[in-house]
Amino acid sequence: MNPDVQPASPHLDFGALLPGLGVFGGVRRFIEIGNELVRRGHRFVIYHPAGTPPEWLPFLGETRPTASLAGTRHQVLICNNPPQLGEFEEARADLKLFYFALEGIPGERSIASHAGWVIAVNSTGLHRRLQRRYGVDAEKAIGGIDLATFHPPESPRASGGPYRVLVFGRTSRKRKGTALAIRAVESFARSLGPGRVQLVLFDHVEPGNERDSRAGAPGSEYHANLSQPALAALYASGDVFVSAERRAGWSNTVAEAMACGVPVVCTSSGTLDLAVHRESAWVARWRHPWFLSRGLRAMHDDPAMAARLRVAALARIGDFTWARVADQLEEIVRRRLASPPVV
Repeated sequence: MNPDVQPASPHLDFGALLPGLGVFGGVRRFIEIGNELVRRGHRFVIYHPAGTPPEWLPFLGETRPTASLAGTRHQVLICNNPPQLGEFEEARADLKLFYFALEGIPGERSIASHAGWVIAVNSTGLHRRLQRRYGVDAEKAIGGIDLATFHPPESPRASGGPYRVLVFGRTSRKRKGTALAIRAVESFARSLGPGRVQLVLFDHVEPGNERDSRAGAPGSEYHANLSQPALAALYASGDVFVSAERRAGWSNTVAEAMACGVPVVCTSSGTLDLAVHRESAWVARWRHPWFLSRGLRAMHDDPAMAARLRVAALARIGDFTWARVADQLEEIVRRRLASPPVV
């Protein structure tokens, strides 16, 4: 038995239906939650077409091909991917939980209103959306972050050199808003003059996902396929992180940057639980380069404010660990198994 795994009683049996185990599509959420639950003695099986373990993040649970789900029954089966709803419907489970991680997914209304499923969300923003649009009071399993990996460096970054602005993604990532963030950084850089700002881009690429692997911004620094510790070190090398996401559920990159002690300029998408304007982040009023650039300039010109936001964000992020998400999920599942829905 893995020494990290501590028995819990009574044990629960979870299955999760995913399209794959690459670095994209919210896969981290299921790996991290699965690890937390397995450490507590529960069973957690991830089903995806290949059935292979993830290569980029350790996983303590089981992985199986999607085809093997037929004929199997779990206490709890989780899905968050609309194209797999047919398999989700056909699978056998005492409780089926659809876990919203993005806004505006295909079939959002019918999924949110499905009488036979428990509906959960990964952020307050998504909870408000489903309540406002469909009258659905979804269960909350909000977070998370791995604070053992993502934390401030032991030694502060040396002063001097260009002002480093970190941006996640490539220009082809429309939902992530990478192109908008780059335009904001370029506008900010022009306001300071040549050589004063360094744009730092990072992303992960896989076979079939190489398109536009470099954002093409002149003079930018680019990092691809970093390990988790190397990614944390990259965050810590920055003066500020800027995010221009839309339709997000929980913004992993904003959470990671905050946990690494980096001040954040962001949109409200995926960040309502973490980012309070001028309290724990600079939240742009509109998703537009001008408003993001204004936040970057404010951070640069007021180091005392940036430091205050950094400290407040560090305090806030501690409430959103993967362990806390697993706590919420356990509570939801035990309560719902005790009172199954009437279909």
